[in-house]
Amino acid sequence: LAPPGALGGQTPAPGETLSDFLEKVGGFGMFMKAVDHFDYAAALDGKDAKPRCASPAPPRACFLWYCPPAPACAPAAVQAPALSKDAGPFTVLALPDEAMRAMLQKWSAQMGRQLTLEDVLASPSLSSKLQEVIQFHIVQGSAIRTANMVSESAAQIASEGSEGSEAAAPANTFVSGVTLRRDNVTSGDEVAFFRNEDSGRIRVHQDCVDKAPPGEHDCAKQVEWGKCGEPWMDDGGAISGRPHGYCELSCKRCTCDDGDQGGDDDGGSPSCEVEIVAGDVELVEGDTEVTVHVLSAALEPPQRYAIPKPLPPPPPVMPPMYVWNPQTHRQEVMAEWDPETGQYEPAKDPNKGIRQEDTLGYTYTYEWNAETGQYEYVMVRKHGN
Repeated sequence: LAPPGALGGQTPAPGETLSDFLEKVGGFGMFMKAVDHFDYAAALDGKDAKPRCASPAPPRACFLWYCPPAPACAPAAVQAPALSKDAGPFTVLALPDEAMRAMLQKWSAQMGRQLTLEDVLASPSLSSKLQEVIQFHIVQGSAIRTANMVSESAAQIASEGSEGSEAAAPANTFVSGVTLRRDNVTSGDEVAFFRNEDSGRIRVHQDCVDKAPPGEHDCAKQVEWGKCGEPWMDDGGAISGRPHGYCELSCKRCTCDDGDQGGDDDGGSPSCEVEIVAGDVELVEGDTEVTVHVLSAALEPPQRYAIPKPLPPPPPVMPPMYVWNPQTHRQEVMAEWDPETGQYEPAKDPNKGIRQEDTLGYTYTYEWNAETGQYEYVMVRKHGN
């Protein structure tokens, strides 16, 4: 790991932005070009990103020396900025040009043709793929420094162990950060950092993902209920299909050294081949704080899994509407509540759910009406009414 706080022997000047600093250092042009293409550069530089037009109108033709102004963007086509500086602080896992070229070379082998960065940005499918890669290299909401890449549980257990406690440390301790890949619908948006205290080596786990067990409860709820140690949760992939079972990220089961997170062998998990080679470069512009680490290679975004949501509460059960039928001399259902339409609908069966003993008791008689000069049918309710 290179000395912290500097890249290429250079440290950022006060108020220097990410774009300006990486341009000064050199060797990050491809990465920053992609970051700017996806509209993340302004926020990372501490600036207010401007809304963009999703479908701008074609420019108007010039007549002699006069060129009319470009037509305004339709209100429906105005897009909000892809990233706001208020989402910071940020942790940027920057890729040098060598790492970007190696990634493009791998994609070229898969596609069967040579690809350049311009080719990728011009292709909708490849551009979408590259955007997910860039998103997975930007952590939002936290400035993660290498000195902090040890979980609180590990620090606490180390302290207890020094006092003679026999408490055993968990198998794997690490910290993770939420990247721009988050969509609140699927997992696969966090990147995990494993630090070896002896060598200072920091590996980045690119496939530590929460896959919730079947049902309506997510991994946060499983941790809250203390289910991480259940055999059905840590099934070794028998049913979950994940190497460390369900909720491997939340339950801290991921490892970068074949089950020994403190080890330093090169035969660890293949998901931990990427390392931090330089880091802890801190940039502050206004209220925006950015911490930069340089990776040895590009991370490959992991598979996404749906985050289960609790079932919505059942719709309210509205009581039927009853009416007295003078022809049948009994109470009947006039309308029933339909939860699909959200309104009362005419009852298909007027006698549905009505027992004879539950109906209101009435007596009937004819009384002389002096005003009309005739007998009229009168309903008289029982029960003292």
